[in-house]
Amino acid sequence: MKDGCVGFYWTLPVNWADFRSLPGDVEAAAERSRTIRYQMERVRRWADEHAIRIIDEIAFIDTRTDRATADCREALVRARRRCGETDASLVYVKFHEINLWRYNPHIRSFSAELGFEPIELSPDPITIGAEQFDPIRHFNEWRKRDQEGKANLRQRATAGVDAARAEIPEGPGRYKAIADRLNAQGTKTVQGRAWTAENVRKLLKNKPLE
Repeated sequence: MKDGCVGFYWTLPVNWADFRSLPGDVEAAAERSRTIRYQMERVRRWADEHAIRIIDEIAFIDTRTDRATADCREALVRARRRCGETDASLVYVKFHEINLWRYNPHIRSFSAELGFEPIELSPDPITIGAEQFDPIRHFNEWRKRDQEGKANLRQRATAGVDAARAEIPEGPGRYKAIADRLNAQGTKTVQGRAWTAENVRKLLKNKPLE
């Protein structure tokens, strides 16, 4: 086993909670995401146990909310470069060992393509601060919260569009006027983003009058 490693930590975005990016600093990223915090702690403790130096740590957030995508390749290229510069191993937590919802096949496939073999850690529960973090329980609970958050966001978006449509008459600039009103009210789209005239148009085109 090599005496140095690069920790690779990843998570998915949450549109309804306006969580789509991570700070570049891994400590700051861990403050934003409990999943990143868990992976960082798990790798660091493993490294301490085996007397292995952590050369670098990379935190990556994907672009899709429902599954891992190939967008992680750029982060893995960076990780491969750091491993090559320092003769280190890549280390990550293999979540799919216990939860297929958090399956990221690209880590292993891109690692093979780039010519290195990552070290995969089991997603064991650990204590962080005064709280035990169990990935199985966390992901199961989070998936329920995610479904509820998406439903609430969809309900608010639909109600906001219906109210604006009822008050703003047909005519030039109507879509922009509706979008401006919704944004001023703080109402988000079903993807958790600001409204534009175009996505108002698309929604109303597919939404029959009530």
